[in-house]
Amino acid sequence: MTPDTDGLTLKVTGDPKQGYSVDLLFNGQPFSQHNRGGEFSAFFQNEDRSVEDRVNDWKATSWAGNSTHVVLDGECRLKNLNTTVFAHVDYELVTPHVVRKKIRLHQADMFMLFYQLSNRLEPGESPAKFWSFDQLDWKGGALREYFPAAGFRTKNGLCVGLLTDSGYRNQWTRIIRRDGRPVKPAPRRIPDANLYSGSRAEQHSKGDFFVQQTFGEVMEQVAGEQNAQTIVLPDISSWKKQGEVTLDERDGVATLSTQSSEDGVMIPFAAGGAEVYSLRLEYRSALPVAIKIWNVDERLRKVGDVTLYDDGAPESPGAWSDFRTTVFVPGLQGHGCAVFISVAESEQANKVKAAGGFAKVEVRGLQIRRITTRSEPYHRLEMGHPAEKTVFVFADEKVPDTVRDHRLASQLYLADGLGFQGGETEKVVYADLMMLCWITSPESFRPICAPSIWYSAAGEMYLRDSFFALNGIHNRELNENVFNVWAENQGTDGAINTLVEPNLANVERKSNDSTPLWLMWAFLNRRRFGTTLPIEKVRKAAEYCLRTYDPRREGLCMAQFVMGQLDVINYPEGTSTICENQGMLAVTSRVIKELQIPGVSEMISEEYLNKAEELYRGYYDSARKFMRPARDIADAIGFAEIFPEYLSLWLFNRKILTDEMVVNHLDRIPAMMSRRDCPHPEAGGVVRPIFIGLPEGGKGWSYFNENWHPMVSDSFAASYANRSMDGIYYNGGSWMRIEVCGYVTGKLHGWGNATKAIANRLWAELNIASDFPTSQEYLATDAAHPFFGYHRVFAWNSFILQALEQAGLRRPEMDPDYFTK
Repeated sequence: MTPDTDGLTLKVTGDPKQGYSVDLLFNGQPFSQHNRGGEFSAFFQNEDRSVEDRVNDWKATSWAGNSTHVVLDGECRLKNLNTTVFAHVDYELVTPHVVRKKIRLHQADMFMLFYQLSNRLEPGESPAKFWSFDQLDWKGGALREYFPAAGFRTKNGLCVGLLTDSGYRNQWTRIIRRDGRPVKPAPRRIPDANLYSGSRAEQHSKGDFFVQQTFGEVMEQVAGEQNAQTIVLPDISSWKKQGEVTLDERDGVATLSTQSSEDGVMIPFAAGGAEVYSLRLEYRSALPVAIKIWNVDERLRKVGDVTLYDDGAPESPGAWSDFRTTVFVPGLQGHGCAVFISVAESEQANKVKAAGGFAKVEVRGLQIRRITTRSEPYHRLEMGHPAEKTVFVFADEKVPDTVRDHRLASQLYLADGLGFQGGETEKVVYADLMMLCWITSPESFRPICAPSIWYSAAGEMYLRDSFFALNGIHNRELNENVFNVWAENQGTDGAINTLVEPNLANVERKSNDSTPLWLMWAFLNRRRFGTTLPIEKVRKAAEYCLRTYDPRREGLCMAQFVMGQLDVINYPEGTSTICENQGMLAVTSRVIKELQIPGVSEMISEEYLNKAEELYRGYYDSARKFMRPARDIADAIGFAEIFPEYLSLWLFNRKILTDEMVVNHLDRIPAMMSRRDCPHPEAGGVVRPIFIGLPEGGKGWSYFNENWHPMVSDSFAASYANRSMDGIYYNGGSWMRIEVCGYVTGKLHGWGNATKAIANRLWAELNIASDFPTSQEYLATDAAHPFFGYHRVFAWNSFILQALEQAGLRRPEMDPDYFTK
């Protein structure tokens, strides 16, 4: 087989005696091989896990193909299990820079085998360096990063990356916690801790260099005090102070006084990657306390936050409170770990200053133990049912050696490998979504859609996020299966829960937008895929909406929560003043009518629908020329007010608002963050805020503060003090999904700035936070406060793909699943 010399090509090596495998070439030069000439390694166990076999560096006994497509076949003879597993490996060149590899296993001898499979990518010679998605100079070990990707760079500058297909197809997940109070401990069984791992320095010294994927491995904690090793900690007098903090010790009690959440004490301890630790202490404090575990370098500088969003303990001003948890530590970026103790941060992980000067925190009895673990396979190879894993390798000599460019290349080339077409931002949001579609747990292979690896560290799935993420693409399997998960999660009153997770129930069925969105999903699945709906569940959901949101049947929405992403704000007595809620009632009522539910849909008249729509239009302030967020709020503007209009256009091609209302509203939302290098600098800015102040009588806009914060509770707005949250999150942050939907709404209503605004916003997603060219939860809009949060690979922005189709800026057939519906 003579390879071509342009870009990636394949070359079969070996002979009938030694077996066959494939080398990868770039421009005719070999750069990588798999498993020292083999294609995979695997570990098999029988159903009661009493008998096992291992296969190392498997090679084929036959092959067929050419320089762009190779098929390898052979057997795995499992002596102990008295079983033969047939292996089929398929390499195919997808683009000149991407190769797809499929490994298919099949057995016909036993009811079921547990198995795990490792796919290793090895450089042909010592590489110049290794990299991962979050590390420019990766030192090896296990990885749990925003996006599963890692690779190496050759000495002649070739960038090589190893990628995986989506977790729901390759059967992996990113769960490292289970729900709990006050923090979420590590679960007893942690799946896929070594989904990505790499060779370390000690292996490099022996000439062993690799990046490895392991599918189907679960790590289990071994119970019993005898299986925990106590970690020696420094004396209190040796704890390291960080920032403006005092530390005193008396009778074994450490007392620290600090002015802010950034100042505290650090207690270093020896730790290894992919291990589980228990932590216990007692504390007293008048303020909530943060008890964190950081990954630190040799100078105890923070390089990673192991317990991100999982480190807060409630105030305990009088009695001593017992705090205990278990923590999974992924691969270490630095030298080791340290416990950091201070007052807790804000809800958005932002700095908090202690009221009245210094806050005192008392701590005693700190203990850390390393918990013994063991690993076993959890994937199932059923008799007569093949199992397949799909991976991708990319190679490109033009990828600069930066964190940004490794991240961008990983996402773009994964989208290419999956057959997705579109611009850079479209490819990125699609790739990020695919890396957030996992299986539920090691015990359940049902698909879920995670908002981000941190929102879903305990396996949480949210209705709102999964609705928008999956309805942005044409994948029937995901849309139907995840829709059905929510159907099964329906309460006895017909309400759909806000979230669901695997290891502990989190019941939050309330009058937000979860049930209306689920009904829209039912309508869409039937229209798009011809799905047969669970009609009795649909009936219960519809009846819940009708009696909950408009009990008097007047067309006026009444709810205890915002029917949108700001549903954390609670109105216990109910409110009928919110614009978004009124629009959602109008759209949801038409959805119920169109679903043609016997005995329900015919109760909704056109007169009723017209009344609900008229009340929605009534939020337009003709003097200020925008839709008020609430009847009593005339000094703030946002995208949520016109989002129901987007839904009506999408679902029914129906305008509720007038062109004048929509155009004027969009003209009043300020363009922000002017950039000369964006597609349309003449537009005045690349983003617009999700919600911003428009003070009456003033000429400009304003961020909110702790005293003026419409639509946000006092407790939430406390973090707005001292302008510390300007431009962050809901205080003027830019959220791409709802923003692009607003621009598409404008385009369909004749807003002349729509196309330029869309192009600028797509560009901004990858370029405002230059090191993170990923799908973001939000973009910070104030240069003085460039805090973008920690949800940097985010699922629901894939909904813009549907919005772009609606605007005529994208074709459905650019989605690889469009033709398989």
